[in-house]
Amino acid sequence: MMTTLERVPCTIVTGFLGAGKTTLLRGLLEKLDGKRLAIIVNEFGDVGIDGEILKGCGIESCPEENIVELANGCICCTVADDFQPAIEQILSRQPRVEHILIETSGLALPKPLVQAFQWPAIKSRVTVDAVIAVADGAALAEGMVSHDMEALAAQRANDEALDHDDP
Repeated sequence: MMTTLERVPCTIVTGFLGAGKTTLLRGLLEKLDGKRLAIIVNEFGDVGIDGEILKGCGIESCPEENIVELANGCICCTVADDFQPAIEQILSRQPRVEHILIETSGLALPKPLVQAFQWPAIKSRVTVDAVIAVADGAALAEGMVSHDMEALAAQRANDEALDHDDP
């Protein structure tokens, strides 16, 4: 049983568009044997495809209300506006969540998000246990970061909140 002084572990899953982040999360959800989870999905655009996939999975330990979608652009660029309220919303849930998973958009850089876990309002309550970078192996073998570079370029062009260079 978790005491109120224990910090909730959080795993960040990052990677470019189409790398398999949602597939990885879905697989994790199916194997966590009743651990109470919450997920933050950093969606891009008005239609939350990844969030809908995860909400529709029907896994009891991660009910639909524990999936929070952030659709205001790249989470690393909007972390101050979106991240802390999402964490507060999750931490207020009862029963208390035992683990948080964050799926970043295909554009997000993990460093600004990881740094946000040092903010005073979060630091004593949540800790990063891992940052997992999912890569499209076939695309990397061809010298690209994504199998669909045009879709990645379009996503970058349409994200008004994006304020960092392409890594």
